[in-house]
Amino acid sequence: MKDQWMASLDMRDFSSLEALSGSLCSYVRDYNLSVHSSLKEKSPQERFFSEQDKVRRLPEEKLKTDFLLELERRVSADSVVTIGNVEYEVDMRFARQRIRLRCSPDMEEVYVAEADGTLAPVRLLNKRENACVKREKLLLSEGGEG
Repeated sequence: MKDQWMASLDMRDFSSLEALSGSLCSYVRDYNLSVHSSLKEKSPQERFFSEQDKVRRLPEEKLKTDFLLELERRVSADSVVTIGNVEYEVDMRFARQRIRLRCSPDMEEVYVAEADGTLAPVRLLNKRENACVKREKLLLSEGGEG
């Protein structure tokens, strides 16, 4: 790609990123459809589809979760974490802990990555509901409650 497509580019020919992207897509399509001597006179596409039994396909759900972004955050006492300027509420058992979060690039899906590998969904913070949650009282001394 560097020696062929990129070497022949004149960036002044492109008025937008979409035009550049279209040029790249066209190059890749043409490359994959052209015959290659190293592939015994087959195109990369023909070669790929001629041995489908050797291609291991992953379930859609696995693809979706394997490519989530990963962040680490400290959970507040009221079970809230912040990503950017957006607040999310996690399960109370994570209060005051450092946790790993997994999220889609568009931030539509956010999960807590549990120690066993499972993903627990996280939801946007509802401040009214969060304020009404009963929490354990902290003991300020051994003799009683605070």
